Amino acid sequence: SPVSPMPSARMLAAELLKVRKRWLPYLLLLIMVAGAAIHIWLFGYAIWLNEPLDPGAPDFGQSSLRTFALPWSLATLLDTGQFWGAILVGILAASMVATEDGWGTVRQALVRGQTRSQYLMTKLLGIALVAITSLLVALAAGLCFSAIATALADRPITFDVPGGPSLPEAALMVVRAGYMVLPYALLAFCLAVVGRSTTLGVVGTLLYMFVEVILVAILGELGGPAPEIRAFFMGHNVNALLAANRIGIGDYNSLVPRAPPQASELPDPVVAALVLGLYCLIFLAIAFVVFQRRDLHA
Repeated sequence: SPVSPMPSARMLAAELLKVRKRWLPYLLLLIMVAGAAIHIWLFGYAIWLNEPLDPGAPDFGQSSLRTFALPWSLATLLDTGQFWGAILVGILAASMVATEDGWGTVRQALVRGQTRSQYLMTKLLGIALVAITSLLVALAAGLCFSAIATALADRPITFDVPGGPSLPEAALMVVRAGYMVLPYALLAFCLAVVGRSTTLGVVGTLLYMFVEVILVAILGELGGPAPEIRAFFMGHNVNALLAANRIGIGDYNSLVPRAPPQASELPDPVVAALVLGLYCLIFLAIAFVVFQRRDLHA
């Protein structure tokens, strides 16, 4: 009978044991939590405290308040977390898959009974478990910071505001944000598998993300068919899902080098999710096909 491409529990446990002994996942988690703290306290609460009082400005304090106060902070944390989380998870993915090439242990793992598909699936599942855990811990820390800052600002800690999400809607927002990290993580995974290099996976993903932000912004300002070309970029479709995550229409401060998404200028969120899913399948297919055909004796 054909061998299942899914790894056994023993294979996955061994992979997670290797991850636990490395310093990189803990460093990335620390960076994520620090990023959440900077987002809430520096880009939100500190700016709100130091903004001059201006009774004639109806929007006084709103952008900074929305950055740190619940429930709006959930959307702003997910926006910032999606962008920088994609980079950090991409670093994790590239490192986990390419490091063993550098160590020369890939062939040894396959000789012990793993198929090539099982080997890559074990890596993917290990990356997924570590990434999901880290992102959720960082989000929980950010929401705790937000609750404290909201209380210090003498604002009610509640989701009962105009446009505020229910508990299931809040959970859907978190799932959307995690889904938006996936294509960039798989891009890093694919590049690392193809190039057998952590550097290629990390640098290639970083270059794509930042060049993409610039190109999408430029295309949006051009006339003719140029704005329609944005539909082929991952970032434009990510923006569509980010727009679905917004609470209300007010602005907020962001650590992300992109304009706050406006739903009227973006694809339907369902279409965007399908496009991102297609990108994920393409990156996975390339990685698996290249790895299956690779000569590991070289």
